[in-house]
Amino acid sequence: MIHWKQINEYIEPNWEKVNSEKSPATLFWRGAKGAVFGHIRDGELFDYKWVYVCDSNKVTHFSEVNGPESNVVEMSAFRPD
Repeated sequence: MIHWKQINEYIEPNWEKVNSEKSPATLFWRGAKGAVFGHIRDGELFDYKWVYVCDSNKVTHFSEVNGPESNVVEMSAFRPD
């Protein structure tokens, strides 16, 4: 289940400190177009590959996406010996 937050709760990273490192992409919701996986930078929305999508003021909600490492379960632990 996706837990959407209002876009006014989103805090844009400090891009000067990020330098060449890419911050993890976030899921953003645009009412007219739906969801896009990407980054907001300087008032513009880019997809996760840094292709320009739209002005960020068209985004209404966002959701942080956790990587699979946080919820992977080793199935061998549940198998009988």
